Amino acid sequence: MRVQVIIFLVGATAAVGLSFVEVKSYKGFQVFRTYPQTQIDVVQLKALEEGSEYSFWTDVVAKRNVDIMVAPQYANKLKTHLELNDISYYVMIPDVDKLMELEKIPALNKELASAEHSMTWTEYHTLEDMYTFLDYLEATYDFVSTEVIGQTFEGRDMRVAKVCKGECGSKPAAWIDGGIHAREWISPATVTWMLRELVENDAEHSDLTENMDWYILASHNPDGYAYSRETNRMWRKTRSDSGGCTNQTNQGVDANRNWGFHWAEGGSSDDPCHGLYMGPEPFSEIENRNVRDFILARKDKLIFYNSIHSYSQLILLPWGYTRDLPEDYDDMLSVALAGADALTAVHGEIYETGCIPCVLYIAAGNSVDWAKGEAGIKYSISMELRDTGEYAFLLPPEQIIPTAEETWAFHQTIMREILRSL
Repeated sequence: MRVQVIIFLVGATAAVGLSFVEVKSYKGFQVFRTYPQTQIDVVQLKALEEGSEYSFWTDVVAKRNVDIMVAPQYANKLKTHLELNDISYYVMIPDVDKLMELEKIPALNKELASAEHSMTWTEYHTLEDMYTFLDYLEATYDFVSTEVIGQTFEGRDMRVAKVCKGECGSKPAAWIDGGIHAREWISPATVTWMLRELVENDAEHSDLTENMDWYILASHNPDGYAYSRETNRMWRKTRSDSGGCTNQTNQGVDANRNWGFHWAEGGSSDDPCHGLYMGPEPFSEIENRNVRDFILARKDKLIFYNSIHSYSQLILLPWGYTRDLPEDYDDMLSVALAGADALTAVHGEIYETGCIPCVLYIAAGNSVDWAKGEAGIKYSISMELRDTGEYAFLLPPEQIIPTAEETWAFHQTIMREILRSL
């Protein structure tokens, strides 16, 4: 067996949230990267996942990295289990709390907030700051408006920015959302930066607003995001009490397993306290119903859908519920690969591209499957942003703008490819 301990990080895509007692400090918490090679290894790790002592940051799949966060008091127990079962590993994060402290430090070239709004993109901001930016755009640009599409479980507004030259609904349209998983802070930061680029630098790419409408939701899960900022940085789910989890520190639903298209057909949990809890029924979460209703009212015009996540640097295509491919998969893949090439050209970062189970694992009840299968949006994708991973969920603020720049390059290319195909 190979055991290696190092002090840098590597990353993988986000999967399971906290399943043990909630903490405000993660001092001494470690993240182990394990390497299950066989189905027996998978069974061993899944047995650990069912307990309450570990937090799995990725799903358990053979021959893919599986990242496990562990409290100090359980670290030796985890090491012993892995060694006894000949599962190789290394410590990829020696102290989660130290990275959380680094995340709070603005980038060296810190932007000053505008007199008109509170947003910058050299540090992470609250939902309220993001909404001041929406207020500013709406007041300043005649082709930008906002719409409250509903309230969250805890009563926060969900605001969509609508970028439309002319009447909204008169042209083909794109939908982009961020932050469906609360702890993925780079997602809403990137989405708001792209909104700024789309609007404030319109003259540099006016074809994208002349020929399209854009609907952009910076935070799909405002309650969870606020909770991740105020109480538990590693929070993933919504904040509803839909499942009746008796452990109130792990209430809520995984909003990306709660969509009503092949719901509950794999890659989720029916345990209300589990990080991948799919909810008691499809669309149990008000946040998902709000988005669903907005999209269905405009589905005949929507030609593109992207739900942005972190981490792992992936471009993911339907389906998630099955390994079978959509009939038009080659069309989607061709466009996605063109976008991936444009993304890489910006800063040299590489994003792996393919169907969800091809790259990762079965994940039914996700929003991308619903967008394609139910709403009929041909080009429906999901992205996992930086990194692969030195920092995982805790990407430093200095990487917000580079991440957003490459993600925007992807969108410019893919939208022009799609428009040419219409």
